Amino acid sequence: MISWMQKHNKFLVVTIWIATISFIFMGGTYGFSYSIKSNSIGHVGDQELNRDRFHMEYQNLYSRYNQMFQGKFDEEQAKKMGLQQQVIDNMAAQAKILNLAESFGIVASDQEVAEKLASIPAFQKDGQFDRSIYDNYLTNSRLSTKTFEGSLRDNVIIEKTLKLLDVNGLQSEQAAFTTPFEIGDQIKYIVFSSSDVNITVDDAKLKEFWELRKDQYQTSKQYSFDMVTTSTDDINLSDEELQKHYEANSFNYIGAEGKLLSFDEAKEKVAVDLKLEKSKKSANLQYIAFKKGEIEKEKTLTYDLNDFRLPRDVWSEVSTKFKGDILKPKVVSKQYTTIKISDIIEPRTKTFEEAKNEVTSQYKADQVQEKLSQLAQEKLAGIDTEAGELSDYLTLNNISKQNLGLNEQEIANFSSKLFTSEEEKGIISIGNKAIVYKIVDQKLVTIDQNETERLEENANQAKLQTFQSNLMEELDKRYPTELYK
Repeated sequence: MISWMQKHNKFLVVTIWIATISFIFMGGTYGFSYSIKSNSIGHVGDQELNRDRFHMEYQNLYSRYNQMFQGKFDEEQAKKMGLQQQVIDNMAAQAKILNLAESFGIVASDQEVAEKLASIPAFQKDGQFDRSIYDNYLTNSRLSTKTFEGSLRDNVIIEKTLKLLDVNGLQSEQAAFTTPFEIGDQIKYIVFSSSDVNITVDDAKLKEFWELRKDQYQTSKQYSFDMVTTSTDDINLSDEELQKHYEANSFNYIGAEGKLLSFDEAKEKVAVDLKLEKSKKSANLQYIAFKKGEIEKEKTLTYDLNDFRLPRDVWSEVSTKFKGDILKPKVVSKQYTTIKISDIIEPRTKTFEEAKNEVTSQYKADQVQEKLSQLAQEKLAGIDTEAGELSDYLTLNNISKQNLGLNEQEIANFSSKLFTSEEEKGIISIGNKAIVYKIVDQKLVTIDQNETERLEENANQAKLQTFQSNLMEELDKRYPTELYK
């Protein structure tokens, strides 16, 4: 039973089916790469994917991540994490449920939407809905009443639809979740750590260790680049030009908290972007001239592969090129740069002296593991007579609270291996520690009612998730997503 639960432990995590709106989020929008058709970015069945709704949902998700990153989430991270696509996927999933709801004739009345709105704590004062707070929120967030309340209406419909699909687990299915948490193992155990073994290092043994593994110790691959930069210093910009560029691209200027920056706040970045736009033609002309040999390189720099000083998109393209190839202008340090790969230095095996610190560290770690294993094997052979600690009855639920001489992460790893083992006794290695154990007794331990209810709810959620996952697969076939290109 324990092995089954470990294999299926993903069902122990209650996941959110459809993300509901978080009503306290920062302002801010994001550039959308799909074309616009009647303020729509696409459709799912009969449901249009509204552009304004996309921006609102993006603000919401951006703010959530920003809170998770403690205010250090930015536009670059949003791009790396594919925040746009996450929002589109969420909207498409909601649209599929809305299509289903429409086929069932499920709607949300104005009264239900009003009650939903009035129940939001952020719009209440002294426990009562305050219209002025709501209006100020819409104004500050640059949201229309239609967009916000339309989203509320859709969420009410989705909630009503999913309630109709609620499926509770059977008693036997719930028992499959609760029983593993009721099995208690009492163990005799001995914990050994690196402090229990002595390690000595001499150069002769270290060099012998390196000789057997020297191909593991390699220098980094390096690239030498001849570069020509396109300066923007002579480009003068008027406030009118800057204001015009900002208004056309305001969605690209988001602050640290996910809030849309004002023109004054974004002015410096707007200037950089506009100068890049104006210098792009010159950069392309320089690229052609450099490629023809009509102008000389300005400098040659050598970098380790994926060095942070060059943007990710540069390295992405470099990795597909060869010595002598020239890249079209790329933005490096706020200006266009034409890059020629003048040399590629392949990795080589480090000399013993170059690798000595790495080798020493690995040698010590290997020696610790080897000697700990020897010591643990000796103790395991005599575990019945060896002095050791006797635990309480350990369960999946209480083991994290036991004092076993392990830290939190070590206990998590230990419990995972202990409860999935089919052996009465054995050795569990965790980092620089080894635990010798023997199960001396086993019994069913009663868990409290709250825990039982929680586990039964997990069983219900697992069954519901499986049902809903199958439902979504069917809805994907019935209501395909089409994005306008």
